[in-house]
Amino acid sequence: MITSYITIIVGIVAVIAALSTVLQKNPVYSAVSLIVVMVALAVNYLLLNAEFIAVIQLIVYAGAIMVLFVFVIMLLNLGEVKKYKIEATSGRIAGAILTGLFFLQLVVAGFNVTANVPGIERFFIDTKGLDNTKIIGHALFSDYLLPFEVVSIVLIVGIIGAVVLGKKKE
Repeated sequence: MITSYITIIVGIVAVIAALSTVLQKNPVYSAVSLIVVMVALAVNYLLLNAEFIAVIQLIVYAGAIMVLFVFVIMLLNLGEVKKYKIEATSGRIAGAILTGLFFLQLVVAGFNVTANVPGIERFFIDTKGLDNTKIIGHALFSDYLLPFEVVSIVLIVGIIGAVVLGKKKE
């Protein structure tokens, strides 16, 4: 019962921080708001008994990626933020309407979610007695080995591309 209330509170904090991330004019405040979102997501993962995912959320996203993001902000030295007036054009009005419809679709889909996932019984039988980390390792290195390796190759290609683009011309 108490976990339901904590989940709702942490979810509200995550949504408010996500809105703050998008609406902040100062990029450093936006980065701090994004860190709050990542921490709130990690707390939600803890409440779902997914400790491994919660720790990875904190280490990878709130730690490494946000430090890199703040480093890039400081490297760019943005200075004073220019103020501009937002005008209500037809494209922005259409975008707002489509965003509202998408949100409504998410709400309706959230109410229609069922727990009848095909094959879920086999998963529970195969993973009985294992903790979260062993379940994730078993899934990654048995059923999802090829996608796991493809993602690692894509990440290596991205790193090589970043090094090539960042290299100074001689």
